[in-house]
Amino acid sequence: MKDKYIEECKTVQQNCTYTAETHHILAAWHRFLAILFQTVPAIVAAVTGALVAAGVKPPSFLWATVASSIVTAVATVMDPGKQHQAHLEAAKSFTTLKHDARFMHEAQSHNLSDEAFAVAVENLHDRYNTLVKTVPATTRLAFELARWTIGEGRHDPDRDASGAIK
Repeated sequence: MKDKYIEECKTVQQNCTYTAETHHILAAWHRFLAILFQTVPAIVAAVTGALVAAGVKPPSFLWATVASSIVTAVATVMDPGKQHQAHLEAAKSFTTLKHDARFMHEAQSHNLSDEAFAVAVENLHDRYNTLVKTVPATTRLAFELARWTIGEGRHDPDRDASGAIK
């Protein structure tokens, strides 16, 4: 009986690994967008303001001011900073749950009775399902990138020649 619960822990751990990596990728993308949509318009506004102060005629750079305003409006609606934070929090939550699942099947499975371990795994499973329902949606592209990243060994622990974790 305990073997099935250990397998469930491993499944939750693997699901959390992929989902956390996907959310980390999306958080990084939204952070890039936040910097792009907030920094670039600010620089354009500063430069065009300096040009006005220097007495340069507005028609020569009016398009840059208009474009900067449009980008600022889009950034305000999209709010990539908020998206960055939401995906980062999701990634951290899945990472924490991943470590709890690993700890449960590697360490706790030996210390708990079958009944206590079954209850603990059911609670872990419920925590996973609740988390899935509350986090922002991901994209297929981010998931595929996460699969590739994980396949490259990013989440494998460093091991020595004997296989022990360094």
